[in-house]
Amino acid sequence: MSSSFHPQSDGSSERTNKSVIQAIRFHIERNQKGWVALLPRLRLGRSPRLVPPVVSTPVLAPEIKAAKVIQQHELLVMEAQDNLLLAKINQAAQANKHRGEEFIYRVGDRVMLSTRNRRKELKAGDNSRVTKFLARWIGPFSITQVHPEASTYTLDMPNHPRIFPVFHGSQLKPYFANNDIEIPTRAHICPPPLKFEDGAEEYFIDWILDEHKTRRHSRYLVRWKGYGAEDDLWIPEQELKGTDALARWKERSGT
Repeated sequence: MSSSFHPQSDGSSERTNKSVIQAIRFHIERNQKGWVALLPRLRLGRSPRLVPPVVSTPVLAPEIKAAKVIQQHELLVMEAQDNLLLAKINQAAQANKHRGEEFIYRVGDRVMLSTRNRRKELKAGDNSRVTKFLARWIGPFSITQVHPEASTYTLDMPNHPRIFPVFHGSQLKPYFANNDIEIPTRAHICPPPLKFEDGAEEYFIDWILDEHKTRRHSRYLVRWKGYGAEDDLWIPEQELKGTDALARWKERSGT
């Protein structure tokens, strides 16, 4: 048992006490005051000695333990990042097994757009439509911008203001116009418009394809006589008043 005048606890403690007292004796002032303020310096002076059980110093032992924990966490993070990268590589390899070679489009090319992911937008404003009856492809549309870094393309879609015109290449397919020489029965000849003395041009309406209603007015998708779907145009109702096409549409739709 260790007491004030009988410090016999163990050999290591007795040796430590003697060394501390000896250090205090050499560094203390002549009047033997200020020894309390000296203790932190003595503690730091003795701490660099290695303690065999932990192979570290008493002062640095907590820091070394914290450093090891940080190192272990860094290793775990690096291992997780490697596993994520490996998983992405495996997923890409499996997905590419079922993919064909990507078709590269250029500005000015005409393409068809898949409606697989756009059917909700195409039937917006008309709850009577059935999704399964919508066209699987719409167009053709002209490509106005190419983004090769993301394999996306910007299309010219003036008749579809609700649709954001940037699409991935997987949603497009090339548009092939009819060969009028090989298939003359499908030849599509666009008639010229009527021209007036003031230079104005006028086209004939073949029929109305669709209607889009808002709170204030309605718009109609018009197919021009002698022209294809790529030339369809949304026209306000006030510009179609008095036309046979609008009368036929209202009679057919019951409005």
